[in-house]
Formats: sequence, C-alpha cells, structure tokens
Amino acid sequence: MNKWSIVLGLLLVATSALGQMDDFSKTFEQFRRDQMQQYDTFKISQQAEYDAFRRAQNEQYATFMRDSWETAYALPAIVVEEEEELAPVVYEAPVEEIVTETASYSEAIITKEEVIIVPQPSAKPAPIAPVEAIDEIPHKTVAISFYGTLVSVGFPLLDDLKIKSLNEKGLADAWMHLSDAKYNITLSNVLSVRDALSLCDWGYIDMLQAVSEKQYGKTNEAVLMQAYLLAQSNYKVRLAYGEGRLYVLVASEFSILRMNRYEINGEYFYPLNCEVGELKICKAYFEKERAISLQLREEQKLDEDMSSVRQLRSKYGIVVDVAVNKNEVDFFNHYPSAYFGNNSMTRWVVYANTPLSEHVQASLYPTLKKSIVGLSERDAVNKLLNFVQTAFTYGYDNQVWGYDRAFFASETLHYPYSDCEDRSILFARLVRDLVDLDVVLIYYPGHLATAVAFKQEVNGDYLTYKGHRYTVCDPTFVNAPVGMTMPGMNNREAQVIALK
Repeated sequence: MNKWSIVLGLLLVATSALGQMDDFSKTFEQFRRDQMQQYDTFKISQQAEYDAFRRAQNEQYATFMRDSWETAYALPAIVVEEEEELAPVVYEAPVEEIVTETASYSEAIITKEEVIIVPQPSAKPAPIAPVEAIDEIPHKTVAISFYGTLVSVGFPLLDDLKIKSLNEKGLADAWMHLSDAKYNITLSNVLSVRDALSLCDWGYIDMLQAVSEKQYGKTNEAVLMQAYLLAQSNYKVRLAYGEGRLYVLVASEFSILRMNRYEINGEYFYPLNCEVGELKICKAYFEKERAISLQLREEQKLDEDMSSVRQLRSKYGIVVDVAVNKNEVDFFNHYPSAYFGNNSMTRWVVYANTPLSEHVQASLYPTLKKSIVGLSERDAVNKLLNFVQTAFTYGYDNQVWGYDRAFFASETLHYPYSDCEDRSILFARLVRDLVDLDVVLIYYPGHLATAVAFKQEVNGDYLTYKGHRYTVCDPTFVNAPVGMTMPGMNNREAQVIALK
C-alpha cells in the first residue's frame, strides 16, 4: 500500500468520525432541547400548583375579611422619658499617658440576668408559596428612585385594580382580584428587589409603598397593594379603615417609638402613615405570618452619592477624609427608633450592630488601620478611643434635633454634632472591625459608654461578664485612656447591654 492510499484511508476514517461527531452533536442538542422543554413544562406545572395554593389561601383569607372586623382605638405612642444629658468631661492628661497603664481599679461583677440581651435576627420570611413571573403575560414596568437607587417593578398591562366600596365586601373582592396569577409579575419583582438590595424589613415596607404609590397614586388601591404584597411575603399585617381611608398595620418584634399603635389579640400593630385614633380593623391572618424585625445586619445596597466628604482630625495625629453615602444617610433619617421587650435601653443595639457600609469603610479604615498597625491591643484601642473622643464636636440632641435621637455609625461620620450614645455606637463598631475585640455598651443614668474585652492583660476599671473582664472605655471622657471611668459614673450600678 503506497503512502497516498494510507492518506486516503485516514481521510475516510476522519470523515466518518466527523460525521459521527456531527450526528452526536445533533443528538445531544435535541436531547438538551427536550430536557429544557420538559423542565419548562414541569416549572409551569409546579408554578400552577403554587398559584393554586396561594389562591386557596387568599380565598380563605378573603372569607374572613367579609366579617372579621372590629373597632379599635389607638394607644398613645411610646416616648422614652428623656434624661438630662451629661456634658462631656475633659481629662487633662499628659500626652504620654495615652500609651501608659492606668492605675485605678474598680470591679463590678455582672451576672447574665443583669445583662440586656437582644436575640439574633431571624432570616427574612419566605413568601406564602414560591412565585415566578410568566413572561408571556403582558406587563409594563414601573420605575422609581428609591433613595437614589433605580427600582423597576412589573405590573400587569391590564391592571384594573379597583376598590368599589370601602367596606368589608369591597375590600375582600379587591383582595381576591389581586390573587390572580397576572399579579405574579409584581410579587416576583418586589421580592427580587428586596434580595438584590439586601433590604431590611423596614426598607422593604418603604420600597413597597413607593412602588404602589407610583402605580396608583396616594390612593386606597396603593395601600391595598402594599398590604397584599407584604402579606404574600409572609409579613404579619392587618388592614384597617377609618374616615374614608384605608390603612395597613404591621406587627413588629420591637416596640416602635413615637408611633401610635393598636392592640389586636394581645399583640401591638403599628399603622403606617396614619394619625386616625379610631379604626375598623380586619383580624384575618395567614398561618405562618411573621412580625417585622428592625435589626439591620447587612448593608442596604443603595446607589452611591459620595458628595458628602468630611475631614476628621484627632488630637493625636489621625487625619482622614471620610466619604459617606448621602442616600444611606437619607434612608437612616427615616428609620424608626425602637426597643426590644420592655427595656428602652435596647434601642441602642440596633444602631451599634449595624455595619458600616463598604464605601465608608473604604474611605475610613485604611487610615485607621495604618495608625494602629504594630500596636498592642491596648494601644490600638487607645488610638481609636482618642479618635472618637477628639475628632467630633459634641452636641446635645435636644438642641440639635429637638428630641433624643441616636445615630447609626455612618450618621456620626456625616453630621457635624454627636453625643455620648453616638460616639459609643461608632467606637464599638470600630473596635470590633479593626481590633477584633468584643465590646459591650454600658449604661449609666444619663450617659452611655462602652467596655472592651481585651485578650491581653490591661489595667483599669472593668466589669466582669461571662467570665471575661470588660475594661471601661468612655468615648465622651475626652483624652481619658482605656480603663478610666468618667467622674460621677458608678460601675457597680451600671447596666451592661450586650452586642453581637
């Protein structure tokens, strides 16, 4: 056999192999299409089952809506009794004392029963049933600016939501209208927005109101849509009406300050955008509904407006330009203050446990980290303590805001004035993030400070909790180093507020 015969034979084999590969490729592609078609068929079938389940739940709910109403009267809003704010105290110490040991000792043994503990937040509730929009249903997109962030939500092209009469029957009929599968696009989209922006429960409520009002205006239909979307998302809400207007009430794990409330079956519900004292409230409920939480444990992913830049300069040499997202500041400005259980001091936990956003950390943390690199725990904390003590101007809430108001850490970095609670909240955040030490808040009458659980031996005033020594660090006792208690404060009578 000559070489040309061999080449020809190889070409024939290769051609045959290519043909087989081509046949295999076509067979595989057909298999893939068949599998996708089967999956789509299954998904549509599964979604139909979910829709049927949700509609059955809503039918039962609407049945109760037709006769399960009763009149209720608003209870006075909770207002924390304001204490006289203590003025900051300046400790006139030599410069070198910031890196020397303090010699005072004052121990207080704290038992677990005396410590205020706020439980860890649970995951966001799952919707009544999984929901996925069907693209084939004609829809339109409604866009809003949510604290500077573009949010787009689909609504049915034929959106004919109408409350024909503001009474039990009219609201039940409108509720059933919303349970039609054509509104899946809206429910699916708002849940996606909640996840994409990492919205907390209050942020979700706020977003739903903005979207609903963009679609329906400031009408009863907008309120009904907001209530419907919250209920389908498994939040515990109640419908109410009075003086010709519809309202939505939400149950909260926390007692919300400065907002009227209604007691329903032993549980408090808070009306949104309502000052009416007497309401007729629907007591219908979904079995697995959950009250909202006001804890913030992750950054709200709002678009950045970094136009706010502030230079901070501490007495002992830290100079940093801090950029704060104005959109986040605006969001916090509308966030309700609330406390857990019956203890008003837990309201500070929400602020202290909220992380600084990534863009704030990016502008602030590199400089702070550089200033403490190579230092012992005590010296590093001293640097951060002095930064919070001296880089900010003290201001009294009553003079600046007209009422007691705590700041999230980023707000303290943004606003020109801050008080003892704001400084303690910021300092607690910095120590946990930059030195990786546990911190608690310490409450004295009229004053808030902190204490740090050092891993190394550190002298100074301290409290003992869970077998660990927490050394006093007071961000308002200006120039005072680690371990010094502000004059007039008694650590044996202090209350410890645990943070995460």
